[in-house]
Amino acid sequence: MAPWLSFFAEYNFQVEYKPGRLNVVDDALSRRPDYAAHKTDANAIGVVRTSTPSSSLLDDVKFAYANDADAKQLLDYFATPSGKSRQKLAKHIRARVHRYRVHNGLLLYSAVDDNADRVVFPDDYELKLNRIPRCPDVGTSRS
Repeated sequence: MAPWLSFFAEYNFQVEYKPGRLNVVDDALSRRPDYAAHKTDANAIGVVRTSTPSSSLLDDVKFAYANDADAKQLLDYFATPSGKSRQKLAKHIRARVHRYRVHNGLLLYSAVDDNADRVVFPDDYELKLNRIPRCPDVGTSRS
């Protein structure tokens, strides 16, 4: 502060304290960035690779729904939705049935606070083994 005293001595000014609520035009540099409120997205997903599903993959997924108990329940419910058919759903499905929908025979799921629909992949070992592309383990630091 001592080097600045001679500089400030040339000016006639008075320093007054202003509470934060009154100082609405504060300088951005006066705020510590580590105190800033951070907004986080609960559904943020890092994209490693994107691809367009082939029609044969979509057909395989639709065919595999018949062997997946949860997917079969959901497809039966959406074929004839009613309060009675909703009660027949398993409890864990019934709690989230509002997040599902059917489009062109595919089950789609929308996560919390998200408008992106995700294809529900059936629990079918052969389908997962043969049709899901394998991504290499890519680290950020390699030697």
